Amino acid sequence: MKAVWYERTGPAAEVLTFGDMPTPVAGPGEVRVRLEASGVNPADVGRRGGSYRTLEFPRVIPNSDGAGIVDQLGEGVTRFHIGERVWLFNGQRNGRAFGTAAETIALAEHLVTPLPDDISFAQGATLGIPGMTAWCCLYGDGPIAGQTVLAVVERRAITRATFAS
Repeated sequence: MKAVWYERTGPAAEVLTFGDMPTPVAGPGEVRVRLEASGVNPADVGRRGGSYRTLEFPRVIPNSDGAGIVDQLGEGVTRFHIGERVWLFNGQRNGRAFGTAAETIALAEHLVTPLPDDISFAQGATLGIPGMTAWCCLYGDGPIAGQTVLAVVERRAITRATFAS
């Protein structure tokens, strides 16, 4: 498979390499996804740049979030089927060296979620860490029913929403 990786931290233009790597195989409890979109988060940039933490693995395929199509199921996986559209999170984090800056990724099925047909793969790649961060910000202090929430959207517009039950 084609992938982007780094073996030392620093500026992207100096440390990122593009080339061929072995295609992962879905292990027990894992789903392999043929990626259509990869999401880049601030932590991904910080890891690659060296400001987030030290290099944890000899080779890292960056990016934690993504979206694509299931193309292989590991033993015991029953929640998904081949050809299903999905989004995923925590690709390159929590003890995993290989993220979504690649053609495929294999990871635990609990990190994969079905992607509705009316959501693009690019939109799906934003549902992971950014979506969960937004959810935690909204609900972290309790229910929001009846509350008005202001949100900055794409750093250009402010959206106001009042939440019902």
